[in-house]
Amino acid sequence: MTRTPTSSAAAQASPYALTVVGIVAYSRTAACVRYAKDADKAPTMDSRVALLHMSAWEVGSFERVVERAGAEGIEAYTEAERFASLLGDLDERLRPLDWAERLVKTYLIFGLLIDLGMALSDFLPEPLRTGLIDELAQDPIGSCAAMELDSAISADPQLAARLGLWARRVVGEEIGTFQRLLVQFPELLVGASAEQLHEVLSQGATSRMKGLGLRV
Repeated sequence: MTRTPTSSAAAQASPYALTVVGIVAYSRTAACVRYAKDADKAPTMDSRVALLHMSAWEVGSFERVVERAGAEGIEAYTEAERFASLLGDLDERLRPLDWAERLVKTYLIFGLLIDLGMALSDFLPEPLRTGLIDELAQDPIGSCAAMELDSAISADPQLAARLGLWARRVVGEEIGTFQRLLVQFPELLVGASAEQLHEVLSQGATSRMKGLGLRV
């Protein structure tokens, strides 16, 4: 995959477009790494292989983002590098006790990162807007995590109560991280306001938690 933009549009791309592409591209690499790490901790071979497939899918997703951005003259590798510390020290502050907590953490962190990327991409010019939104919408984490967590929670009502507390903590930490991101990159507020983005993330978190049968 070439890293060279395909047109002179790079000089015309707005700071907003460059930053959004960077966030979306980086999110693909972060998901790839996270799914591979989770695969190493998976309790069954089925879960391990499923997560490894998801990790590999994210590599292709990143390459497709690079291609779509390149068609608009945006060098996605360069933009993504600015967000290498996007998730900060979330892993240090959020240490799961077991596999269920680990899966909830991954599901919510990357689900909300997808929500953020889609909300920001909605204000990009076409065809980049649709290209990035469609790519993010195909991420497999939702169906994989929900399927595995559903069965575990159904079998243990007490687990649901514990995971509900854990999920609320994860969501609070991540939304705080995203709020700091908006302060660091104020150009992201060219489209939606901070309040609107917060509402998108809150609704996404609520929907995912309710879908798992967790108390919001």
